[in-house]
Amino acid sequence: LGLKARAILHADKPGCGATDIDAPEGPDGDERLLVALVAGGEGEGRLLHQARQWHVSIEDAKAIVRLVGGIDDRSAKRLSRAKASAAKLVRDKRVWRAIEGVARLLAERGVVEDVAIREAVAAAGLEPT
Repeated sequence: LGLKARAILHADKPGCGATDIDAPEGPDGDERLLVALVAGGEGEGRLLHQARQWHVSIEDAKAIVRLVGGIDDRSAKRLSRAKASAAKLVRDKRVWRAIEGVARLLAERGVVEDVAIREAVAAAGLEPT
């Protein structure tokens, strides 16, 4: 999605972590950030072999509500489109290889900086933006 990111695994809570994402200004940046926030849950579900379940952190849920401007029919449709885009994205074999590479680094190091994420994207055969 071309966003700058940094992932952290919390040592005191196994399986819990956070990702800091820097999105560009404007509607395009907001849409890419929305897909990224939803894709996190999609990727976690797939890693846990629960691809049809969606678990979102409280922080991500708050960010999603801020991005979509509250909960109404219009924002629900926008969120649904983002979820469909995210699901399609994480099913792409190259994207999944990049996700697995970052997850492996995160498990080993506890922190993965943007440069390592971009390297994993490139190693998976994708062109980092």
